[in-house]
Amino acid sequence: MAADQRILQEALDCIRNLHEIGHLSAVVHQLRALVGAANLAYQALFIPGRVADDRLIAATYSDKWKKLYLSKNYLRTDPVEIAARKASQPVDWSHLRSASKETASFFAEAERHGVGNNGVSIPLVDAQAGRALFSVTSNLEGDDWAAFRARALPSLIQIGKAIQLRTAEIEAQPATRTFRSSALTAKETDYLALYVGGYEIKQIGDMRSVSGTAVRAALNSAAEKLDARGPRHAGYLAIALGIIPTSMIMK
Repeated sequence: MAADQRILQEALDCIRNLHEIGHLSAVVHQLRALVGAANLAYQALFIPGRVADDRLIAATYSDKWKKLYLSKNYLRTDPVEIAARKASQPVDWSHLRSASKETASFFAEAERHGVGNNGVSIPLVDAQAGRALFSVTSNLEGDDWAAFRARALPSLIQIGKAIQLRTAEIEAQPATRTFRSSALTAKETDYLALYVGGYEIKQIGDMRSVSGTAVRAALNSAAEKLDARGPRHAGYLAIALGIIPTSMIMK
């Protein structure tokens, strides 16, 4: 147990020392060696402020598997990701293998490319950091794999969450940007708080008795002033900067 705690602490320290998104791949490779996995993969499926297809992916898989994965458009048909989108608990790949011929073929192909004989994927959902998937694979079989999964899973969940939160912090980078936050109008701040709180543009317009066009214009203006990638990203930057108190985004 002491060894497991030491490994977890070392992994968390490694993640805390991540300062650039471009270095995430190197960190993931480091973590693979620490936890004794065949492969690790972190996928930010949705990051507030990014367009839907703009994912953040860092994995230790071979280049051949990565190229094949893209060429066969597995981003849309990957059975692990499809299952994880519907799950709130870790998904053991062994439960998915026999779902269909296509699924069996996918896993057989993955094994041939060194992905690992077994795997578990951990869905990660955070109100501010978005939605991600952290996958861990192993070449262990049967009882050995079950024992590894049972022992390591609590630590792996903590590691996945730590990556998600750290990358979200780096994405925001409030200290390294030049903001014109003082120039936000009361309307821009109000609409931004409602938008990041989960209300749609039409709902905000109805609540404030203005058109959707007026709401969208205010959100876009706030995003520009905060040097954000979009209104939702602007909202999270505003929260990080203290412009929008967290109490304002509670429905």
